Amino acid sequence: MEEGRLAPVEPRHLIFSIWALTQQYADFDVQVRAVLGPSHDPLAEAGPFLDNLYRKMLSV
Repeated sequence: MEEGRLAPVEPRHLIFSIWALTQQYADFDVQVRAVLGPSHDPLAEAGPFLDNLYRKMLSV
């Protein structure tokens, strides 16, 4: 952040956010699969989604 390569965000809340979003897939696997449907693999889809989300959020 100090070098201007990351958007200014409160780092403790960033850690909470990363933990919460990734933990959702781990703790609520059955519910995630029920919402997405049988043709979706939540683990395969989560990685690209989370990567895209955090890249957008942390881009300057």
